[in-house]
Amino acid sequence: MAGLIKKQILKHLSRFAKNLSPDKINLSTLKGEGQLTNLELDEEVLQNMLDLPTWLAINKVFCNKAVIRIPWTKLKTHPISLYLDKVVMEMSTCEEPRSPNGPSPIATASGQSEYGFAEKVVEGISLSVNSIVIRIKAKAFNASFELSQLKVYSVNTSWQLSDLRFTRIQDPQRGEILTFKEISWQMIRIEADAIQSGDHEILSAPVRLITNQSKIKVTLKRRMKDCNVVASKLILFLDDLLWVLTDSQLKAMVQYAKSLSEVMEKSAQQRKSMASESNQNPAPAPTSQQVRTQQTAAAADQNATNAKLFSSYDVQETSHHLQIKHLDLHICDDIHSKDREKQLRHFITLPGNSAWLMAERRAVHPSVPSITGVEGVLRTLHISQDG
Repeated sequence: MAGLIKKQILKHLSRFAKNLSPDKINLSTLKGEGQLTNLELDEEVLQNMLDLPTWLAINKVFCNKAVIRIPWTKLKTHPISLYLDKVVMEMSTCEEPRSPNGPSPIATASGQSEYGFAEKVVEGISLSVNSIVIRIKAKAFNASFELSQLKVYSVNTSWQLSDLRFTRIQDPQRGEILTFKEISWQMIRIEADAIQSGDHEILSAPVRLITNQSKIKVTLKRRMKDCNVVASKLILFLDDLLWVLTDSQLKAMVQYAKSLSEVMEKSAQQRKSMASESNQNPAPAPTSQQVRTQQTAAAADQNATNAKLFSSYDVQETSHHLQIKHLDLHICDDIHSKDREKQLRHFITLPGNSAWLMAERRAVHPSVPSITGVEGVLRTLHISQDG
């Protein structure tokens, strides 16, 4: 039995790389530790696992070195630890929405569909990356993201590191399971540069942003019968943000946002259409006989408690949220401004320890202006001008 579980877990891990087989991992992890080099990761598997929106595609992913530690005797409570040195990812935006994400790699690797022990172990993996570089090619601009000391780990409902058994809530009656993840990093450097074309008379300087330690809280809801993600909630937290922009850089950002809004809207319409089809043909809930075989009289009260807890943290639909604790944005004229004696500086500030700038976007029912509303949002903020 132990050998079968080990085989399933290693088969899961091998799916994430193109040039790796379970046998190669097995030879290097007999003692629970191993090292791998020059890995080319599978773009489609990562795309499905991350549940990326269909306006964004992964083209290539490379990792120079990976170290894995598997606590074979504590898999129920302790995560598999995966350490990556440097990861380079190339992505692009899609003019037309690509095909929807396929089945979850968590299920397909083991050859079974139900969310079982091996699937719990793989989803509980903790990941540490020394540095990751993400390059994105869009229609109007190229962008890059450089992150250092990235960590991904499972947490409990209080967003604290915990025994893996407390990082998920299962409801057999619904046939669904909630899992909680946190992503943190020490520093991120973002740069966006316009693609040269005849439409731009004067090219602006690249837009750059460097932030300190930040984190993302993720809640995933999966179907237990096939492990597919039904809905997810992502919250990005930023503390103090100081940003200095020139007028041309601000205009460039608005153009970048407009260029993305079209493909994002097409993707949202695709997802909305898929959601309506899914509602018309809902997945069958577990039968009373199946539920009875899964629970005993002694576990009935526990299942009722879990169902109540599940409802408290349930994710009804996919949504993305942004919270900034303190925003200090400075906008100034360009150096090449014709009237240098009357250069202006503008300030947009949300001061105070308790002041939060919050925004959200829902995939099916948008409740706030989408990225096309950036211009309007900026107009609504208080702008003071010093002459």
